[in-house]
Amino acid sequence: MHESAHPARHYLLVTPDGELTCGVAPLREIRRRLEEGAGIGEAGFEYLPGAGYPIAVYHFVPYDRDARRVNTTADSMYWELTAPTDPRDATALDPDLRKIRLRGPVAFVTRDTEAVSTDAQQHRLRLAHHQAVTRLRSKGWLPAPGPRAVQPAPQPDARLQPVDGQVPGEGIAESLAVDLREHVHFRSLPADRVREYLSRVVGQWATRNGWQPEREAPAERPEDGEHDLLCRHPALPDLVIEIERGNRRATVDKLARAAASGHIAIWLRWAGPAPRTIPAGVLLIHLDAVPAARNGDRRAYTLTKQAAAAAAVTTGL
Repeated sequence: MHESAHPARHYLLVTPDGELTCGVAPLREIRRRLEEGAGIGEAGFEYLPGAGYPIAVYHFVPYDRDARRVNTTADSMYWELTAPTDPRDATALDPDLRKIRLRGPVAFVTRDTEAVSTDAQQHRLRLAHHQAVTRLRSKGWLPAPGPRAVQPAPQPDARLQPVDGQVPGEGIAESLAVDLREHVHFRSLPADRVREYLSRVVGQWATRNGWQPEREAPAERPEDGEHDLLCRHPALPDLVIEIERGNRRATVDKLARAAASGHIAIWLRWAGPAPRTIPAGVLLIHLDAVPAARNGDRRAYTLTKQAAAAAAVTTGL
């Protein structure tokens, strides 16, 4: 089948023990993840009824009846997501239809529309997950997280070190690189979707670490246009991040001027060879995505987990 029949989708994967991970992949790749070690069964795919969000539930139905496979977290999220905004609404979904019994890992797949963005859908899914896990743990239906289930929040001194290397912000860039190594990978994603995906991931990293990210923020100099991301922090210099696959001179100059102005300037290159020279004060994070089969009429790229794990920070001196 032609690659355009398998567009990449943003999804959040919920395991039976309540863990949540996110990714971008075609539906066939998501299904492969659901079927890993699941035995014999069939895939199920349905849109949430009455939710107001174009979210679909992709799950695997094993033929055995092992109760240990029941995904109470995903079931509870389904209940949360299909709740009526107004209980008095006569057209609200019947409560019996909101009950579902999902088993094994479950993927909640989003679809960007003019009415509801992917960002809004992911925010709603994460909220539903938080509500579901909190309620289930309070009732003893979901075990408390073990030492590996939840990562400890970053300590303030891990972030509040703007000068911790030869270049200001080197430790901050390394923190972002660690996050990218652990969480970012994609398959057959068009270039514009890669940029959107990375921008979202970086913005989420910034928010978790006390920054206030702003996309497409105006640069100080009008001739520099906009920054892909401008992040502000109450105790640190502004963080400027440019995301691109090429080696545009305008981007290089923009980052150099940001660094000279006292900002922490990070250049996130996600494809192509690493540049030979990096402006003084600029921090480069290089992801080695490679061209893949075309996704429809657009050139597509793939970044494997192994390639993402090799991402390194290089400083311009």
